[in-house]
Amino acid sequence: MKKVLFSLLALVFMATVICCDESGNPVENVALKNFANSGCKGNTRAGDEGRVEIVEYSVIHNGYLFLNHQNVIFNCCPGELGAKISVDGNIITITESETEQGCKCLCPYDLSYEVGPLTEGETYTICIKRRDAEPIMEKLEFKNSISGVWK
Repeated sequence: MKKVLFSLLALVFMATVICCDESGNPVENVALKNFANSGCKGNTRAGDEGRVEIVEYSVIHNGYLFLNHQNVIFNCCPGELGAKISVDGNIITITESETEQGCKCLCPYDLSYEVGPLTEGETYTICIKRRDAEPIMEKLEFKNSISGVWK
């Protein structure tokens, strides 16, 4: 009985660690790590043309995509800024958030993080979203030598 229970627990653990992509091929767990953010880069107003929201991306080591989301607008006293990831096949959704929404002023921030491990040659859809903003959605064929900018 103990062997059966142990075997079932091992199978459940393996199923949570390994998932499959759309073609049924095993994929390692993709995670978000090394999150960092700048402080407020100065008060802004809606329609402030001086700051353009962009995402710079590059591979900093094999299998990991570094994303630097610049000029992300949150309120001036956001509490903690953070990002969470969810993965469904080759669709990677990153949700950026603030823990508090108490101020009536806005500030641009830079958020950076790594996403991986990703598989060389696979195509991923990366969606970056946050409350009250249009999501940024891009398809990317992952190569260990890519870099660029999304606007």
